[in-house]
Amino acid sequence: MPKYTKPRKTWQYSNEFKVKAVQLSLIDGVQVKEVADTLDIHPFMLSRWRKEFREGKIVADKRKKLTEVSSKYEKELSRIKRLEAENKKLKQELDLGKKVATVSCGGTSARYRFIKRFGIELGIKNLAVWLGVSRSGYYDWLKREPSNRAREDSALKLDIQKIYDKVDGRYGSPRVWKELQKQGVVVSRKRVARLMQELGLIARVTRVTYRAPGMRRFLASGENLRSDGALPDQKDKVWVADVTYLKVKSQWYYLSAVMDLHSRRVIGWSLDTKRTTDVTKRTLATAIRKRNPGKGLMLHTDRGVEYRGSEYQKELQRYGILHSLSRPGKCTDNAHMESFFHTLKGELIRGSSFQSGAELKYALARYINNFYNSKRLHSGIGYYSPIEYERMAA
Repeated sequence: MPKYTKPRKTWQYSNEFKVKAVQLSLIDGVQVKEVADTLDIHPFMLSRWRKEFREGKIVADKRKKLTEVSSKYEKELSRIKRLEAENKKLKQELDLGKKVATVSCGGTSARYRFIKRFGIELGIKNLAVWLGVSRSGYYDWLKREPSNRAREDSALKLDIQKIYDKVDGRYGSPRVWKELQKQGVVVSRKRVARLMQELGLIARVTRVTYRAPGMRRFLASGENLRSDGALPDQKDKVWVADVTYLKVKSQWYYLSAVMDLHSRRVIGWSLDTKRTTDVTKRTLATAIRKRNPGKGLMLHTDRGVEYRGSEYQKELQRYGILHSLSRPGKCTDNAHMESFFHTLKGELIRGSSFQSGAELKYALARYINNFYNSKRLHSGIGYYSPIEYERMAA
């Protein structure tokens, strides 16, 4: 390796320079980094000098005053601090204008509530000026007893929280509102939505995903016998069925379900690791055994092979069930089953972790049998549960 005869020169700082740097960093409101940036030195170096100054290794000559250079640095630091303060104030005023716009048309109490919420962040004095209220009035408002409206809101929040916890966070404001009405509580839907927003309560929902558009070919016969979309006026007249995917760790499971379209009641379901005709046949057998329908029942499904297979068709003919198929590419023809699966995934699957298929099956049984059919309020049937709706129609 070549021999370096001229090593790189390093900066040497005089004792006077170090003392002045330390003295500047000791000025109230001035940070070490700001002084280091102004003097073009590393902050760690200045921190070390401050330590040595405290230990007495760097001694200031008290007989000498700060030179004009140090005064120049002081003025520069003061200017930087002033500019930063002005920039911070301008930014606060910009943000303040956006926030104030939300209560500019509100009453005095609404403005006081706004000051209480953002006073620490934006300053009570600035907010009072912007909102056109006095600080003395604000402090008097803080000392007042809660109004009747505020006390009613507090009581309503407790009732809303109980309902929300009871259904494991599956209800949004419309269903919470209907549940309150059933309990005899007179309240508007918008008020319930506002209180739930204040409590941070959000219904469990599934993410909406979209498939890339593409052409699908359907090569089988069959027609949609529900082209008018009419709903049956009694149970066991029209059933709908479908299959959806559920994943536990790396294993896919297939949930097959049959629903009575009149009451939205799930009357049969099966879970399996394979999507075959056996799964849908088993689900159909469960529904027939539970309901024992008469002749003329219609079953509407999509065009999947698990419904159009010969074995499944034989079962339909055996019980005299008419088979209706969704139109090619029209998944909305079976919208009620799609809606059920969407609800199930949002209220049960999303945010939950299952360790095995048995655990998933147990959770599905609890959700469908103990909650969805017997307790959950359905907007399509007047906010009644399916079992309750069937009991009323009987």
